[in-house]
Amino acid sequence: MKQSRECVIEEKQLLQLQRNFLKYESLFAHYPGMMYLLDHNGFITEINDFSEKLSRHSNVQIKNKHYKQFLSNSEYDKVHHYFNDTLLGNVTHFQTIFLSPDHEPFDVELINIPVFIEGVVEGVFTLVRDITNERAAAFALKDSKEKYRLIAEHTSELIRLVNVESEMVMYASPSHENVLGSPPAYYMGHSFYKDIHPDDRGLVDDLLRNINQEPAIVEFRRRHANGYWVILEDRATSIPSRIGDERMLVVVSRDITEKKHAERELQKTLKQLKDLKYALDESALVSVTDETGKITSVNAKFCEITEYSEDELLRNSHMILDSGYHPQSFFDEMNCKIQSGGVWKGEINNLTKNGHCFWVDTTIVPFIGENGAPYQYVYIRKDITDRKHAEELLHTSDKLSVIGELAAGVAHEIRNPLTSLKGFTQILKSRLNSENDQEFISIMLAELDRINMIVNEFMVLARPQAVTYEKTDIQELLQNVLTLIETQAILNNVQIYTRVIEHLPEITCSENQIKQVLINILKNAIEAMTDGGEIILSLYSFGDEIIIEVRDSGTGIPEHQLAHLGEPFYTTKKKGNGLGLMICRGIIQNHQGSFLIESKEGEGTVVSIKLPFQLSQDERR
Repeated sequence: MKQSRECVIEEKQLLQLQRNFLKYESLFAHYPGMMYLLDHNGFITEINDFSEKLSRHSNVQIKNKHYKQFLSNSEYDKVHHYFNDTLLGNVTHFQTIFLSPDHEPFDVELINIPVFIEGVVEGVFTLVRDITNERAAAFALKDSKEKYRLIAEHTSELIRLVNVESEMVMYASPSHENVLGSPPAYYMGHSFYKDIHPDDRGLVDDLLRNINQEPAIVEFRRRHANGYWVILEDRATSIPSRIGDERMLVVVSRDITEKKHAERELQKTLKQLKDLKYALDESALVSVTDETGKITSVNAKFCEITEYSEDELLRNSHMILDSGYHPQSFFDEMNCKIQSGGVWKGEINNLTKNGHCFWVDTTIVPFIGENGAPYQYVYIRKDITDRKHAEELLHTSDKLSVIGELAAGVAHEIRNPLTSLKGFTQILKSRLNSENDQEFISIMLAELDRINMIVNEFMVLARPQAVTYEKTDIQELLQNVLTLIETQAILNNVQIYTRVIEHLPEITCSENQIKQVLINILKNAIEAMTDGGEIILSLYSFGDEIIIEVRDSGTGIPEHQLAHLGEPFYTTKKKGNGLGLMICRGIIQNHQGSFLIESKEGEGTVVSIKLPFQLSQDERR
């Protein structure tokens, strides 16, 4: 009975052993990691199926080999130490480096478990986990943390980590001390609103309430440790927090104080430039050319004065305004100066699109490029036409003053002897009977009359005579002038044609002075046609003015002479004295009218006179 009972127990033990072996075999076969069994000498006796994949070796290459063959030489002592410790009955856990068949290292984590048989360690059961990727990720994370730490500690920008709910600063970068004058500890653990300008708190509220993934950007002021305000541009980015539902913001701030100051200075400068441009555009003709002299820009006043549109001027040179007044050497000297980088200043006579001359005081400023050569030129012109006219009038006035003084002397020194000579000549004429003598006397008397006429003209200049203005029939006056001039016209083979509008109103004028003007103009026209020709005399009204126009078909007047006509002692005649036109112009001006001479060389001359029907009482002289 006792023997039977012992057999039953042995069967139960055998069954339990069998069950335990099956559990071990199942674990060994299905464990999704590397698992192998080492004897007490370190040789691999068993290895599971997953080991071939994870160890990067096949079973044939691993089984019955010593673990040393799969280790890096530098790791052997460490692994051997843990192996011996496990043989002493201790479970060991460590990391080491295995080698692939190609001797490529990979990181593993080992757990050595002692195998006890009847209380004696007979081997080592080892669990292996490939941690290559984990260690690579850990190193990468550590490297990233180090990089971010270096960036945070050495960047010039301020970096803060802010808890949105508590509004507390959790981290402040060392750069705070450089920018705001206080160390990071001054800010950490304190409100983000600390040292913010009161007027900018609303901006900070918006910043801290930012819940979008896109960074919020605001500008606000913080107080420096020394008391002044620093302007910062802040970028806040929301990041998840591991503590409950708290939100964290990474706030990166950049000191833009100097930038804002520069922007204000720039705006101020731009405003000044805008004002200067406005003032310049209002007072001057401004244009810009490229390095070749082609116009690239003009202002409105330039177009207004020159009578050209902007499109007509662009891509043209300024020679489009050439009046022909200046010689080529004038422009050669100008171009030489500006092309060498110098500023040129001078006065230029220009011509508008419609043929009107105007004067400009010009400054040309070259803009120099990096290569030392001009890349564009800025022309600043001021219209000085009125000033030039005033100068001409002043010049004429100076001449008249000299003439007046001369005339007074002539009147005093010549008039009396001239009277005596004429009287004695007339006595001789009455006493001499010879026809030849009479002819000579007549010539002498005629020349004395001519001298007397010149003296009278001088006298007019020296002491203007009182003038009587009366209502005059201008058509009748014109007919009287034609009667007086007709003989001279016939002798010079000149035909005079009239175009007169009938029933014109009477005008207020000095009849004798207007006759003097018309006779002078008609005589000049006749003398301009040495080979004969035609004169067209027109008379008509326009508005409240009467217009008299004398057009001849003579040789015309060169443009360089035309501007000087009417100046004292300036004449185009061999025997002229230059006083006739000057006196005519003065008479018309005293009648509140205008006197204009237009001429083209080879085509003839047109003299236009405009007179008002009625003179203003306060302007009569």
